[in-house]
Amino acid sequence: MKKIFRIASLVLMISLLVACAQPTEAPVTNQAPSVTEEIVVPPSDSPAATEEKVVPPTEISLSPAEQWAKDNGIGTYQPETEDWAAIEAAAKKEGSVIVYANSSRIQDAAAAWALLYPEITIEANDMGGADVITKVREEQKAGAFTGDVWFSAGGPDIEGEFVPNQYIWKYIPPELLSVIPAENQEPVVTSSTELFGWVYNSELNETCPISNWWELTDPAWKGKIFIKDPINSAEDLGMLMSVTTHADELAAAYKDLYGTDVVLDEDTPDAGWLWLKKFAQNQPIGVGGSDDVWGAMAIPGLQDNMLGWLPLSKYRNVISGKAVFEPCVELSPVVGVQKHNYLAIINQAPHPNAAKLFLRFALSEEGFAPWNQVGQYSGRTDIIPGEAALPFKSLTVYNFDNLFVYKNITAYHDFYSISLLTP
Repeated sequence: MKKIFRIASLVLMISLLVACAQPTEAPVTNQAPSVTEEIVVPPSDSPAATEEKVVPPTEISLSPAEQWAKDNGIGTYQPETEDWAAIEAAAKKEGSVIVYANSSRIQDAAAAWALLYPEITIEANDMGGADVITKVREEQKAGAFTGDVWFSAGGPDIEGEFVPNQYIWKYIPPELLSVIPAENQEPVVTSSTELFGWVYNSELNETCPISNWWELTDPAWKGKIFIKDPINSAEDLGMLMSVTTHADELAAAYKDLYGTDVVLDEDTPDAGWLWLKKFAQNQPIGVGGSDDVWGAMAIPGLQDNMLGWLPLSKYRNVISGKAVFEPCVELSPVVGVQKHNYLAIINQAPHPNAAKLFLRFALSEEGFAPWNQVGQYSGRTDIIPGEAALPFKSLTVYNFDNLFVYKNITAYHDFYSISLLTP
């Protein structure tokens, strides 16, 4: 019986297996799938080739300032060559150019411009350097784009704020790049360099009565040194700061003068800080401007022997007979400091073509003529200094350190102020 049951079970299992092996109905091959159906691609042993997607490059979004610079070929968008005939024609259509300058001699340059371009009215604003900085900053922050040309100093603010914030743009006529040294092309183009130094009354002295910067801290000169007030003049404080960065040379000058190594105070980390402290404690007299300096210590007929810190361009008053001073040309470690005056196009200038044309003019020999005098030199190598300027061109000077001054002026201002009050 069991045997019959096993045979019956085996037959039943075979029947089931045969039934499962029957093929299903083949799909209709000419029927397209519904758009709502999901098409599943079965995996294969080798991956299917994938088409590489070509992503079109996305256009970089420019700020309004950058777009304006690009549209006008200024800054990094400056072309390799310029069509000056076209620029002049466009400038004449613009009709005017507005210049913010820190020199009274801008009026002489404006007169020369008017003869060359009578169709382009020039508004030449003779402002102090601090006023140029304030005006451009306020206009840019307010979006009140009024001025066209920056023609001033202000290196720390230019390098630390105005260029990074795109308040002003560099522009150098392409044909002048070969005659403007690299150091005069940054952060914007240098119109001129200007020498500042210590001067003495040449009516009372045959030669400079001091030979070393440390003598400016000597009690013999207490209250007898005139300088445009460093408390109010960032430029003049910046020049003193630039000297203090050469601490090792000041330390060497100290040893040359006194024969011993300099001994620092607790609040003076190096010889530069110590010199500034002792200079302030010697009560230099801060005045409103450079003309006030020579007017106090270098007019004919004075009896008191005094010293002054001046831009050597003021030597023109000596040539004219108004002043009696000479620079201390053998002072150790240097005679003074060289600063740069700059030209730039103000961001979103209303008259960009006239601004370009003015920069080209101001950098030319004719445009530079009002400044081509003793103590001041063109940013170009091919403009020969005036005869009276040649003796001072080779004087040893330190360069004005724009970024150092920008980053540290508050600390130095406070330190100088406190030192003035604690003799």
